Amino acid sequence: MFALQILFSFLLSQEPPAPTPPAPVAEGPAAETETPQAIWEALAKATFAEQPVQAFDLAFHLRVRPDDIQTNDLAARYRFQSPGYVRATLESGREHLRGPDGDYLIDGEEVLKLVGREAAEDKKQLDEAVGVAKNFMALTDIARLKPKEVNRALAPTQLLPDELRERAASLRWLSVKTDGFHLLSSKPLPEGARREQRALLGLHATDPVLSLAVIIEDTLGPDGSPVQEAQLVLLDLRKTGALDDFQVPRHLRVHGLTLRDGVRRFRAKPAYELWLRGGTLRPKFKAESFKP
Repeated sequence: MFALQILFSFLLSQEPPAPTPPAPVAEGPAAETETPQAIWEALAKATFAEQPVQAFDLAFHLRVRPDDIQTNDLAARYRFQSPGYVRATLESGREHLRGPDGDYLIDGEEVLKLVGREAAEDKKQLDEAVGVAKNFMALTDIARLKPKEVNRALAPTQLLPDELRERAASLRWLSVKTDGFHLLSSKPLPEGARREQRALLGLHATDPVLSLAVIIEDTLGPDGSPVQEAQLVLLDLRKTGALDDFQVPRHLRVHGLTLRDGVRRFRAKPAYELWLRGGTLRPKFKAESFKP
């Protein structure tokens, strides 16, 4: 299977039913001296750049884990232009492309336009690829998320792998409600329902540095009550670094949910790991950059 598609579809795929994330609460010494809004403003200030991210051209090394034993390593180039053009290229040269002329699968000299029912899966994965790109930009350009609500939260320890629990307990946690994330479910939306994205953000104990994030998508009915189980993904930012005036994820691990001892929690091993090898958040794309 096209390995990069696995990566894209994992981030936005359906997950098993999950326990309800912890409700926002205030506790601990930090709660006495810092308000949630002050913590958020410090994070926003630390990640602010004069010009927002509108596009990127980045090279990654990917390690995909189809299960707890197998691993697949590959290199990829990922180009994105707001509001929704994307070009994902594997080292083999195979590409998935969405641009002004439509959606394409390109494999060597073969250029296949994705139309009709038989292309539904490829088009779905392109939809998801755009969502991944927007989510990456949200984590990179945190200052522009413009949250509707910011509250203190407990560490979601019951969801986390054992190796991350001690680290999570040392972090300051915020619950942030914002439409800046794009972790959209592929499951059809029930009539009259809507989706809302929020995030639990784990910050360093003293510095405005993001360490862990649980991104959550809720599906709510007309009265605001849940009509589907929340979809969740865990982002473990192992390393960040400066790129074009931003702090970007340079080693990112992504965990999905599993069933363990009758409880839904994130897998111990990440479904994939991503290492940023280089590129730019200020690309100057040519007119043909998103054409086959």
